[in-house]
Amino acid sequence: MKNNNININDFKNAAQNGKLDDYINQHLSKEANQKLQSILSDKQATEKLLNTPQAKQLFDKLMKG
Repeated sequence: MKNNNININDFKNAAQNGKLDDYINQHLSKEANQKLQSILSDKQATEKLLNTPQAKQLFDKLMKG
């Protein structure tokens, strides 16, 4: 079973190096990965997710690092 805890610095590095898909596959369970892909393929669901306080907090962390 994979750990759904994401290290923000490792996440950011993976994104900057074009390896975000690999990082997500390694750190999310199959079910969490499928749910994420489902949300990202639905424009309205993606917008709803990105407008949550948690997403805004994550973006702030990514931009500071």
